[in-house]
Amino acid sequence: MKSISLLNISFAYSGLDDLFTDLSYSFSADKKIAIIGDNGVGKTTLLKIISGDLLPDSGRVVRNATCRLLNQMNIDSTKSGGQSQQLALAHTFDSAADILLLDEPTNNLDIIGRKDFFKKLFSYHGGAVIVSHDRELLNQMDILLELHDGKLSVFGGNYDFYVTQKRQIQESIESKYTNAQKEIARLNETIIKAQKTRQHHEAKQQKDKANKSAGSKIAVKALKGKSQETEAKRRKLIQAKLNKQKERSVELSSQMRNDQIKIPLPNEKVYDKEIVRLEKVGFSYGEKIVLSGFDFTMRTGDRIRLVGNNGAGKTTLLKLISGVLKPSAGHVKTSGKIAYLNQDLSLLNYDKSVVENIADYAGILLHDAHVIAANFGFRGDASKKKVRFLSGGELLKATLAAIIGSRNQPDLLILDEPTNNLDIKSTIVLEDALNQYRGAILIVSHDEAFINELCVDRIIEI
Repeated sequence: MKSISLLNISFAYSGLDDLFTDLSYSFSADKKIAIIGDNGVGKTTLLKIISGDLLPDSGRVVRNATCRLLNQMNIDSTKSGGQSQQLALAHTFDSAADILLLDEPTNNLDIIGRKDFFKKLFSYHGGAVIVSHDRELLNQMDILLELHDGKLSVFGGNYDFYVTQKRQIQESIESKYTNAQKEIARLNETIIKAQKTRQHHEAKQQKDKANKSAGSKIAVKALKGKSQETEAKRRKLIQAKLNKQKERSVELSSQMRNDQIKIPLPNEKVYDKEIVRLEKVGFSYGEKIVLSGFDFTMRTGDRIRLVGNNGAGKTTLLKLISGVLKPSAGHVKTSGKIAYLNQDLSLLNYDKSVVENIADYAGILLHDAHVIAANFGFRGDASKKKVRFLSGGELLKATLAAIIGSRNQPDLLILDEPTNNLDIKSTIVLEDALNQYRGAILIVSHDEAFINELCVDRIIEI
């Protein structure tokens, strides 16, 4: 069977810690394999090493199969992101390589583009190694590999199987952590009891010593010395056990995942009212007409999804409603506070800290901003970290903290492909945040699993 094998490879970017250490795996041309993991763990780098675009620092790559890496094309001003992605995918499939290496292949694809991609992928004669956060795609894989701490863990099934396995692993870790905490409490109690017993014995010995003759006092002193030696050994043994349990507890705690966030209820009761009205709206980019005579309304609490082919004008419509663009014809009327979360998450000031951005955007004191930051997982020094140094998932959480973390929440939250380039963990955090939020949502997304979690009320096609 044709394959590409990684043999004990290690790799690090200059001045940074190792991404991989002694990593080994064989990718065969008869399997569709996905690599998943948090942003920044090195998934794209691993694809480049498999393809030969990067060389490992140590170890070797044995290739007896051809491969083709999906190149992310520059966005053509005449094409949407989805159209450019479809063209790149077409070139990749046409290569007829034994193994395709696909980095986020479904990003920006519309419904038609996705269907076409899935059809081509699963009728393709060769294998594929796919880096993706698309749970619909991951559920059709033969094998999932999780990249974490420079190692690959193999899950021999699709994404649902992976979730079940990870849940069982987490439950086991939590159970072990609970047992470790109980043992720590028991050992601490044992130490306290031993201290009280020792103090009681010493007091009794002092009393006995005062009442005994000189010869008896020598015997009592010798007995006390022996007793203290035995007690010291016992205390040392218990303390060693306690230290070991504390180390185990810290290690288990680091393996436990807790990404839950807390969003407060809004200040005021939400009343049903119209918050968006578009009447006969038109818009053009030069001579290219994108929208013409478009009507649209939204009310408080609505959850609406915009769908349409790539280039149909979905992002343009979001920008018109948010006020980023002005219509060339018709009227756009909005009521209340609107927050627009665009694809590149550029709402925050990159030169300020997380807590400063929350305070600025929400119009609150730094003390209150620290509370919100903590609710979104930014505690201690993490809240003082400048936005420019945040990972993709951290940037998402910081942006959500600023927008919906306070009681002064927007009446309408506009989201444009919010899960693009997010890892699965961050996507689940976003789902949790949006399901706690009580305002209206207008969203463009091709992530079906994500949309299903949001309980959308209406779908508007343009």
